[in-house]
Amino acid sequence: MIPAKKSRAFDYLFDQFNRRFLKFHFRGMFFSKGADVPIPSSPCLFVVNHSTWWDALVVFHLNRHIIKQESYVMMHEKGIKDYPFFRNIGAFSVNRQNPKDIVLSLQYAKERLQENKTLWLFPQGDERHQEIRPLGFLSGALHIVKNTSIPIVPVCLYYSFGRERKPDIHIRVSGAITATDLPGNSSKEKNIALEGLFTNHLDQLKHDVIMENTGDFENLL
Repeated sequence: MIPAKKSRAFDYLFDQFNRRFLKFHFRGMFFSKGADVPIPSSPCLFVVNHSTWWDALVVFHLNRHIIKQESYVMMHEKGIKDYPFFRNIGAFSVNRQNPKDIVLSLQYAKERLQENKTLWLFPQGDERHQEIRPLGFLSGALHIVKNTSIPIVPVCLYYSFGRERKPDIHIRVSGAITATDLPGNSSKEKNIALEGLFTNHLDQLKHDVIMENTGDFENLL
């Protein structure tokens, strides 16, 4: 397991680059949350769908400018080895081919939450096309917050082309839940319930983007 190696100086400098980089490639990053959807303070677990390489950069920008919490994100080991700078902005690795490494990564995640930090997780594990259903959530998120009252916050990302040359990113943060809120008696049943809930949120976001019901979205770029 490769731990994070956070650097405040790098965090600041990377933010300057990342904003320009995203703005160069996208028309906008449009963010929405309901007026009655408060963002919990740390510790909390944000779960995000994973369909492109851009997701980690989007999460960084969202946290830096909206969530504003000291955050860590679990990434596949290959991603961190290919792009080691992610460690400096809070990424740590997991190798799902190695059971021992999985245990170490989950424990590292729990320890960050115990330190009142915020954790970001891509429950699908690998990148999957955003239109694929079922989403295929792995059970790591429920394992991390099992027997706790730590809030789980769904964050849906949807990429699309509109009438402009550049594509758009749409983001919606939904209301927090806890593991005990989810129906089911086992972690497997609760994970199925979490995936179902998230799928509903993501499909609603997709519908709103297609139908251009996006008047409440704020451009973060």
